[in-house]
Amino acid sequence: MAIKDLAVAYNGSANADAALQYAVQMCGKYGADLTGVWAKSPVRFEGKVERWMSKSVLQSIADAEAEAGRAVEAAFRERLQALGFAGPVHWVGEEGQPNAVLARRARFHDILLLGQFSAPGDARRPVRAEDLVLRAGRPLIVVPNNYPVRPFKEHAVVAWDGSRPAARALSDGMQILETKRRLDVLTIVGDEAKRSASTAPDAVAHLKRHGIDARVVEVPAGRGGVAGAILGYCKEHDPDVLIMGAYGHAKLREDLFGGTTRVILENMASPVLMAH
Repeated sequence: MAIKDLAVAYNGSANADAALQYAVQMCGKYGADLTGVWAKSPVRFEGKVERWMSKSVLQSIADAEAEAGRAVEAAFRERLQALGFAGPVHWVGEEGQPNAVLARRARFHDILLLGQFSAPGDARRPVRAEDLVLRAGRPLIVVPNNYPVRPFKEHAVVAWDGSRPAARALSDGMQILETKRRLDVLTIVGDEAKRSASTAPDAVAHLKRHGIDARVVEVPAGRGGVAGAILGYCKEHDPDVLIMGAYGHAKLREDLFGGTTRVILENMASPVLMAH
């Protein structure tokens, strides 16, 4: 299925602007519609407090929230105009827990793009890509904080370890990969990644049958482990996108002991397409 329907999580921040600019490039390349999605956490009061608030005060709060939504949409459309985007544009504003809203909205689009939104380790983050990728049922493209969007080099990297999430990401990213001039199937050589080296040639053969110029690249894990090796390779080669499966191990294990998914989300320098 061709890429024809992209969504971007937008809240007016600089990080959301970077994701929007990347989405505009993708829409231009693939001829896709673009939908902005604003997920607004509802204002909540203690039951006793709200009971004593007058209707006029409650209405004033509701009016202010509605005005904030209109301001975000206006910023979205102004940014698109500044970027010179002339394709079809849509807007959805929905109140609710942001990750739940974005996961639900993602299911009606080919890919959901979002920025990192806030600093790594910040428990107050309204949107958490590491949770969203498990809930959405669609691939995500996460654009790094302050990412300097530039013209596509038509180079992609696939992080391959032979797992089910890696296969899912490869499939979900196929429409992107088929348009790239160079594709590196990156395998990490080390005791914990033996299966990736043995199955990488099979993945490359599959990609070549789709007309993709793919090659196996083996990199030692080193002190930074699998995540460090992937990040280092992407920093050196600056691909348009890194495609990888999320949570090859149980999420609880990765949360407790750290894991490739979380480390890459916190330290990436290139946009990352993730699927699970």
